[in-house]
Amino acid sequence: MKQKFLLLTILFLTSISNGCMLAIPTVSSNPYSSGGCYKQNFDNLLEHTELKKVFTEIAQELCVDSCNTCNDSVKSTCNSSKTSSPLDDVKRRTVLVTDFVDIQTFVPKQQGILMGELMRSSLNTNCCYRIVQAEFAKYFKLSENGLVVLSRNTNEIKKNEYNESDSIVGTYSVMNNKLIIFVRIINTTTGKISKMVTRELTYNCSGDNITYSVH
Repeated sequence: MKQKFLLLTILFLTSISNGCMLAIPTVSSNPYSSGGCYKQNFDNLLEHTELKKVFTEIAQELCVDSCNTCNDSVKSTCNSSKTSSPLDDVKRRTVLVTDFVDIQTFVPKQQGILMGELMRSSLNTNCCYRIVQAEFAKYFKLSENGLVVLSRNTNEIKKNEYNESDSIVGTYSVMNNKLIIFVRIINTTTGKISKMVTRELTYNCSGDNITYSVH
């Protein structure tokens, strides 16, 4: 051990006498060196994301019926921005859609409200669904034990305008350079999940350039 220390000392003194310094390797602390986006603000990542396309694809997986398979009267309603008639409402499937909540905080944030709006818009455009907006915390609870339906009394959720027992509930998680989105169709009467769709967005940052892949 003493011999190694003596050798390093001699090399160091020799380099000084020759007018140069030994280069000491250092570990880079740049978070982008591994392709991660650890220092990027979540809002900035979303600005570089085609969220509308992501939620369109999610809606297409969730659809029981699409606008292309509806009868002519319902198809025209799906593709129209005008208010549908009561007759059209009877023929269309009705679902309750909540804002998305962060699974770390269990509350909707600005990003979750945006995702909820995109989900409702995509379902309305791509499916024969009549959308009813609902507050997540009023009917559902997200905890360490999972997602729980707070009210099994369908009448509390239905009121007069809600004709179905299905709800579409979304959650999301941000982990380093990943955004994971979970969307479930839940029967509010039984509490059972009939379908679940997941999207994982992995971001890659290099300087100011931000790209991502969807799985």
